[in-house]
Amino acid sequence: MIRLGSKKKQKKEKKSKKSKSQAVKLSKSSKKVGQIGRQIDRSHDRLFLGTDYREVFIDDRTWGEILIDVQNWTRLPFSHGMEMELIIADDNGNYPNGDEMVYRMREIVKDAIVIMDQILYEGRSDFYPVPDYIRQKVLARPWGKEDIEKGYVMDIRYQIGNYSVDIDTFGRDGNVTAITYILELVTPPCEYIEELAYWASTLFLLAKNTLPKDLHIIASAVNPSSREYQRGLTQGDHHHLGGFESEVEKVQAYSMIRNFIPHLIALSTNSPIINNRPTDVVKVINGRITAPNCVRSLRLKNNASMLSNNDPRHYIPYLSSSDMNAQNMFLQIVAKASMEDARFQDLFPFTDWGTIELRVCDAQISICRRIGIGLIIQALCYKAKKFVKHKKWVPDVGSETITFNRKGAIERGLISAFKTDSNLKYDNLKKYDPNFAEQYLGPSNEPTRYMMQAVQRLFFYIRDELKELGFLYSPFLKPLLQSVFGTISYAEPPITEAEYQLSLYNHKLTTGENTNILWDLIYFTVVYCQDPINNPLTGILTLPKEMRI
Repeated sequence: MIRLGSKKKQKKEKKSKKSKSQAVKLSKSSKKVGQIGRQIDRSHDRLFLGTDYREVFIDDRTWGEILIDVQNWTRLPFSHGMEMELIIADDNGNYPNGDEMVYRMREIVKDAIVIMDQILYEGRSDFYPVPDYIRQKVLARPWGKEDIEKGYVMDIRYQIGNYSVDIDTFGRDGNVTAITYILELVTPPCEYIEELAYWASTLFLLAKNTLPKDLHIIASAVNPSSREYQRGLTQGDHHHLGGFESEVEKVQAYSMIRNFIPHLIALSTNSPIINNRPTDVVKVINGRITAPNCVRSLRLKNNASMLSNNDPRHYIPYLSSSDMNAQNMFLQIVAKASMEDARFQDLFPFTDWGTIELRVCDAQISICRRIGIGLIIQALCYKAKKFVKHKKWVPDVGSETITFNRKGAIERGLISAFKTDSNLKYDNLKKYDPNFAEQYLGPSNEPTRYMMQAVQRLFFYIRDELKELGFLYSPFLKPLLQSVFGTISYAEPPITEAEYQLSLYNHKLTTGENTNILWDLIYFTVVYCQDPINNPLTGILTLPKEMRI
């Protein structure tokens, strides 16, 4: 009983939690972080790589305890900001009329400015207290601004290093047509995991508090109640990474992420339902939500105009430089006339802010999973930084391999087949970088067959970086590791939030309920932003010895 069991758990936690306005006392974790528990037998399941699977306990403090423990926050190697797109819809999932929202959105933003000011300078009982570290980085009181594309938005001036930036933090998504509105929440560029989680959670709650009673925020990449796909009306999470030491480091970080675009898609699919049904029958076999013909990301399958496509001839290229020749090559390959047009790609290294922008991830239900995906991206960039430091180039697996697996990940997520281009030879790649060859392709005698295994090997590949950066046993990374290593209390891996939506649908179907999951998503959108270390994938993490350090 996934849905009802989760709600009961949340209500119980809510009753036991003290007011957020009260000081939260630090308490020692009841289990030592990284402590090993009982062994879990995975030997019978060919999808699991690695050996000696055991339960692993992570930091189990509450979000309030983590938030005030500023001296022990985990620093990010690169600045990180997120653009989070949210559905605004009524009780039936219908979008408000665009013309009507012109006035209503202005009033919503006005309310957001007032409440944000109160949060920062007075405190509110319905929001966690702002850590002094964060308040000191806000260099001006929140204000309203007219934007030519977005309309009226709330801006925040935020310090990042020795500089400050003005962020359109709360307002309409300017890339959407006037048919309706998508709410875009933009975090400032952050230097710590907990700082990023604080802003993401606070902006979600701000949206919840400012929307009129007849409207709701819904965290899903496609509105499950929409009758059909509408161009531009899908929601994604965009990640911006900055603070690179050189242009070479930045483009090599871009090229590293590019190799793993299919893996990141497979981990972040979250749009499997439209017109209140998936694209095929949901099959559950031995506790595993297989649903082989259910498209996992209808957003990516349909949205080719705002992202890259699966044509290897025009897929974003490998880069070793950012000079004018490299920029012209980029434009030529993606078949765009200008950088302004070319920025709507899976991954873009030439933003106006000197950042890398990753646009490929579906909007996630939980803040926790959003941050966890960000940690994987950070670790990949950090891996590239090491390559540059040692005067090595990041390997290139080629557009053919990337686009084939990209297509499979969109359609079948973590259960898709993993295949490489015939020109990508293990022995050739091994001569250049044995570790990359083994973890990307699999050993020559045991090649990677499924995307779940490819993602497991991604984690093997960045294990040392995750450990070095203090990410490995983070509660934010836990649901991503659970997706491919387990254990989840109600299903067997592989599972993402797309499978979670399918499981909600299937539960309603088998119990004779109305199969519309809209109100479940409305409910969980709020639940999982109030507590950003909570997420739908409940259970104790298990890891093989190849991931434990």
